[in-house]
Amino acid sequence: MAKTPVRPATPPSANLSAEDMRKALPKLERRAVELRGFDLRLILGRGDDRAEALRKKYNNTLEEIFGADTRQFREYSIDTFDWAPMSISIAGGGTPLFEVHDGYRRAIADALANLQTIREILEERLADQGQEPDARAVRAFGELDIHPVIREASSKLFEDGHHANAVFEGCKALDLHVQSKSGSSQTGTPLMQTVFSPNAPVLKVADLTTSTGKDEQQGMMYLFAGAMLGLRNPRAHSLKTDDPERAIEYIAFLSMLAKVTDGARK
Repeated sequence: MAKTPVRPATPPSANLSAEDMRKALPKLERRAVELRGFDLRLILGRGDDRAEALRKKYNNTLEEIFGADTRQFREYSIDTFDWAPMSISIAGGGTPLFEVHDGYRRAIADALANLQTIREILEERLADQGQEPDARAVRAFGELDIHPVIREASSKLFEDGHHANAVFEGCKALDLHVQSKSGSSQTGTPLMQTVFSPNAPVLKVADLTTSTGKDEQQGMMYLFAGAMLGLRNPRAHSLKTDDPERAIEYIAFLSMLAKVTDGARK
């Protein structure tokens, strides 16, 4: 005969992800707005249906966020909003209305205090998680002046933690950007070597009438070709992984090359 599971005396703590916590905050605020807006003057006696409906919504929100069998739900859920004492009036007519109102008032204040405590805990945890390396990298990436073409290709992947893919897609975006600017149908390393060649370049990035300008043109050709050889190709042909901070450096490098492309002339 199967045994009925025994509910643990101390339930486990809810294990919420950062996304779970972010989604919980507006739900908590909606319940707080409803609690603050509840008109106690509408209560005419004990066991008010509207107050009971509000309590159920409050508890359902906590269950949705934490789960029913969690320490947090057991700690913050409320069994009743009817906190008036079981006193009898002198006339024998039951609990005086002012005591009924006062009981509901205290219960709602307790529920609001619970919601505020939960909000503060979740916000603190989110702030703490914001100090993790990946979160710092996402913030740093957002603060960079990345070329729009590279940002469009890389930003979502980077923010989602797909750092190598973000670099790879940035390389592809640079390749297409150079194709568009030069009108060439080549791609990859041959494209960069042809377009930025110091000998009859399609796109000029320096004054080729001087030896310094020719050196600069050739150096840029090596940088563009190197981006394809050293960044794009390894990520196209293998399961490459990138540290988030190194990925930022690569994407910033690709952005710089995209900006050089914008400034080049035919």
